[in-house]
Amino acid sequence: MTNSKRAFERAMRLAVVSGLRATFGVALLESAYNRPNRKAWAVAAVGEMVVDKIPGVPSRASLPAMLPRAVAGGYVAQQIMEREGVSDPWAAPMGAAVAAGVAALAPRIRGVLSTVLGVPSPVLGLVEDYLALKIGGEALGLSMDDLKRIGEESIEEVKGYVGSAVAASQDLLASSTETPQSAGAGSI
Repeated sequence: MTNSKRAFERAMRLAVVSGLRATFGVALLESAYNRPNRKAWAVAAVGEMVVDKIPGVPSRASLPAMLPRAVAGGYVAQQIMEREGVSDPWAAPMGAAVAAGVAALAPRIRGVLSTVLGVPSPVLGLVEDYLALKIGGEALGLSMDDLKRIGEESIEEVKGYVGSAVAASQDLLASSTETPQSAGAGSI
């Protein structure tokens, strides 16, 4: 297989991942390339996994939910091709189309499996999460252990930020509730 075909295959695999979960393709790409914002994208991906299981969340097959997936699919496809040194003007549009197609088809498949097999939708969502991570990780040479480590590091970093913010807000609250003594108080 030529380098351009291999790069295109990897690009389309990440586009599929982006169709399943809008943030996963970019999060995996950023982590694989060790880019500075990789942890923020990893946290976004973890958040998306959680939100996906909440009843009443709009379908990704709706146009507003499909657009970010299409953009992400085009972005990751273009990034892979550039990283591999392959110039293909069709990579980004194909990545966007693949991601949008997956975004439209996956909820329908999930609904049929839920109805026919009686498997609860959140359980099928976990299966989708696993497939997206597996497909994307393999496309980028990341093992499931690598992905677990990236997620854990990102969550720990967020915990640090949250802890700092909570401490700062508690300090601010404590200083604003102290009642100042009036001039001359206590001098009697």
